[in-house]
Order: sequence, then C-alpha cells, then structure tokens
Amino acid sequence: MLALSLAFAACLGWGIGDFLGGLKSRAVPVLTVLALSCLSGLALMGVLVAMRGTPPPPDPALFFAIAAGAVGVLGLLCLFRAMAVGSMAIVAAVSATGVALPVLVGLYGGDTPSGLQMTGMAVAVVGAVMAVREKGADTARANVAAGAGLALGAALAFGSFFILIDLASRPDPLWAALLVRLSEGLCLLPAVLARRSALRAARCHLPAILGVGIFDALGVYAFSLATTQGMLSVVSVVGSLYPVVTVSLAALILRERPRRVQLAGISLAICGVALISAG
Repeated sequence: MLALSLAFAACLGWGIGDFLGGLKSRAVPVLTVLALSCLSGLALMGVLVAMRGTPPPPDPALFFAIAAGAVGVLGLLCLFRAMAVGSMAIVAAVSATGVALPVLVGLYGGDTPSGLQMTGMAVAVVGAVMAVREKGADTARANVAAGAGLALGAALAFGSFFILIDLASRPDPLWAALLVRLSEGLCLLPAVLARRSALRAARCHLPAILGVGIFDALGVYAFSLATTQGMLSVVSVVGSLYPVVTVSLAALILRERPRRVQLAGISLAICGVALISAG
C-alpha cells in the first residue's frame, strides 16, 4: 500500500507540475519554463540531500539517474515538438502508451501482480488515454503522420525513464532524484547558453514556474521511493496517470469543460487505481 501511495503522490506532483507548466508556456517561452523549473527542482533536491547529510553510495547503479534525466528531457522535447506539428489529443494519447515498456520489463523481471491488479492496470491506462482526448481528435487525420514519430519517441523516452529511475533508486532514491535534476540541467545548458534570455521571466510568472520544478522534483523522488517499495509494473501505471490530474485541474481552475469521453476516462482511471489497490 505504501508503494501505491508514493506512486499516487508522484502522479499528483507530475500532474500539478504539467498543469502549471502548460499554463505558463502560453505566456513564457518553453525553454524558459524548462530551465527555471529545472533550477528550482535542483535546488530543492540539493537542500534535501544536504539536510540528510549522507554521501552518495558507492554503487554504479546510481548513475542510471543520469540517463533517466537525459531521456526525460528528450521525451519533453519530442512531446512539445509533436504537439506543435500534430494533433495535441492524438500525440498525448500516443505518448501515454509509453507505460507499456516498464510494465513489460517489470513482468519479465519477475513482477507477479494479481489478476485484479492486471485488470486495474489495463483499465487505468485506457482511462488515461480517454481523458486526454480533445474535441476534433477524430478529424485530425492529416496531422497524425506529422507528429506520430515524435509522439512515439516521447512514449519510448517516458517509458525508459520509469525503467532507468527504478534501477537508479535501488542504492538511494534521494540521490537518484538529485542526479535526475542535475542531468536535466546539463542537457538544457547548451540551449540556455545559446539563448541567455531563457533565464529571464517576468516576476509575476516566477512563482508558478518555480512551482513546476518543485512539484516535478517531488514527483520524481516519490516515484523513486515507490519503486523500492513495490513492483515496477504496478507503480509505473499509477505514476503515469498524471495527465488525468492535469485535465482535472484544467476543468476545476480554468473552467475548461471536459467532454463526456474525458469524464468517462477520468472515472475509468480512478476505478483502475481502486482495482490495483484492492488487488
């Protein structure tokens, strides 16, 4: 139960972070949002590591976190680019399928979820895909090919992130979360150096942008802890439901009216989590 609670906390952190990031990306360049939020997340994890006062364990598995940070940034870049050239609804749905990768790896590695949990995992994933569908998705066939490759790239990157962070968290989840943020910052550094203005934003936007990094970093840390407490195949499904949180926040705060299929998807995702918990 602790593993599912931590995975759900990761889902909430990522969902809130994506909502704030998407909101601020309407007024601030995406690179600025990514760079400043990365700094705030890195600062938070640095403070937590310093407060604990424990040096990094001498385990090479910890360096999988460097790769996790790199593929995480790659996934975001693929996702944003795919949404720019293709149907946002279809791209989001395709990228959500990346959770199949850690599920398969977990099952191959010996995970033994119950039949009820397997059913819940399937229901939750279907619900998440339905929840991100938008009006006009069925008529956007002309844009599918344009963003399909990038969307698949994002799916593979996000699925790989779950696997890599699972490996990195085994020696120390907190240090793994810190190294993920450090790796993301190093990957973004060339773009920031090429465009120094990326680190500047109006003061009114800073709290939300910095909040993106804080929620995302806490999400990574919670998921890191979850992988040490439960099966990768199960916690990755729960953690990957963050788009449902983003859509729900948009409906509650921005008064965006979700379509019936989205409401049904949100309900299915909740039912899926309940089934996983009951199993």
